[in-house]
Amino acid sequence: MLYTTYDFTKGKLFLGKTEKGLCIVKFIRKAADIKNKVLSIEKISVQAKAGNKSAFLREIKLFDRYFQGKPESFDSATLDYVFGTRYQQKVWNKARNIPYGKTVSYKDLALQLLSRGYRSVGQALGKNPLLIVVPCHRIIRSDGSLGGFGAGLGLKKWLLALEFEGHHT
Repeated sequence: MLYTTYDFTKGKLFLGKTEKGLCIVKFIRKAADIKNKVLSIEKISVQAKAGNKSAFLREIKLFDRYFQGKPESFDSATLDYVFGTRYQQKVWNKARNIPYGKTVSYKDLALQLLSRGYRSVGQALGKNPLLIVVPCHRIIRSDGSLGGFGAGLGLKKWLLALEFEGHHT
């Protein structure tokens, strides 16, 4: 797996890809997080090597567009769900269908998956390795509150504001 970082207004993203595609996008709070991320990836027998930005040109263009407030679905990104179970992959694929600038509830997503396991859907989303690309930030509680978010609720609010304020129909 090759990796690099991507700088944006709120910090950095750790981007990783295999020969098959993008496999990890994680929010990085401080420089030490990069080393810790690499070590945690290598613990599960995936060799991680720093790549240069040219290996990530397609992904960088997509993130540039997204962070400029332009609707971006990341549909053109090739993904490799190397870090997920079959069930998690099913949940993540369903979450990818949530349009830019829209939200759905955990319950609605579970019903779309023909599942009553709202908690299992939430747990699968909590393991999402592809921040923004698999848009967990667009999934909220049935009462309209934000619910959880691995990268922090402040970032979830910021991403939703970016999408809702930057969304042009």
